[in-house]
Amino acid sequence: MRGLSLDAGTGPLTLGGGSSGARSVTHRPVVERSRVWYLRAELEQGRHLIATVDTSLDFAVIGAGRLGASMALALRARGASLLGFTAGSPAGRTRAETWLGGRASDGPAELVALAPRLFVIAVPDQNLPAVAADLGARLATSPPAAVTGHIGPTVVAHTSGATSVEVLAPCMQAGATALAFHPLQTFSDPSTGSGRFTEAAVAITPAASQADRSGADFGFALARLLGARPFLLPDHKRSLYHAAAAFACNYLVTLEHHAETLFVESGLPREQALSLFLPLVKTTLDNVATLGTVHALTGPLSRGDADTINRHLDALRTDAPHLLGVYRALGLATLAILRLRGEMDPPMIDELSSLLSASDELSSPLSDGLGA
Repeated sequence: MRGLSLDAGTGPLTLGGGSSGARSVTHRPVVERSRVWYLRAELEQGRHLIATVDTSLDFAVIGAGRLGASMALALRARGASLLGFTAGSPAGRTRAETWLGGRASDGPAELVALAPRLFVIAVPDQNLPAVAADLGARLATSPPAAVTGHIGPTVVAHTSGATSVEVLAPCMQAGATALAFHPLQTFSDPSTGSGRFTEAAVAITPAASQADRSGADFGFALARLLGARPFLLPDHKRSLYHAAAAFACNYLVTLEHHAETLFVESGLPREQALSLFLPLVKTTLDNVATLGTVHALTGPLSRGDADTINRHLDALRTDAPHLLGVYRALGLATLAILRLRGEMDPPMIDELSSLLSASDELSSPLSDGLGA
């Protein structure tokens, strides 16, 4: 089998079995920037690209849901071999078999018997401890790498954004290299998700208890194989990082959902409302990409237009009182951007703060109506 190796300064790391056709590169040391680790992966002759034709990696997926199946399809498209996969329910099994073809395995025992180099665990966070314990116990009694033909230890990667890599301790105790591998991307459907790794950021967290760099090096090589942009994320910051992702992605959907309901309430045709206001959303994101978050802000708050803010509050009080708390909270959070811009007099910002802080209703951002 042909393989791909990445020379990390501590010996080559091979993704695939064998050495024929292997390609190796060197990279510069890891540096710390703003308390988040990044790996400088620029070679003197230009950006390093992994040639998929020379790549061979045997892998298995535990939890072939939307993310797990997307990653499986993406790796397979780049020359890796999917040996097997599992799903968490009968319905999930049917979906996974439709996406990936073949038959889903009954559990990790079947996957361990197939001896993949890489196990991708893409199960819900609450299931990770049990899955890791089960996999670790089975790896502890599986044949060593010399028997399976691996070059290097078995690698186990979980795809959770918030859970510590140390949840994989049972696998590490069985001799596996462990890491967290979280794509900073959204995956709603594997048919499109498999293409979303290209240029996506991927947070790599190796286990601190494993002294060598093999976990980080494997994660970086795997991300580059997918065409992604890897960076190192400290384990103790994973929950904060994942909260940031929730702001950037999940709550954006929440805001657009409630914007849609308000547009419909104001008179836009229900079946057309989304298509009518999405250009506004897309242009806003384009402005953020071009100008940054501070200078992309427009609207009444950016102008200090207290009268318009008052009219917004009156309208919500009448037609959508369950969203008053949300509007106030977002407005108060937006004042921090105004302070950073430095274009508005502090007394005006204080006036806007008082207006948004006043409460003459028993509404809450967490009220039952928010989910209506």
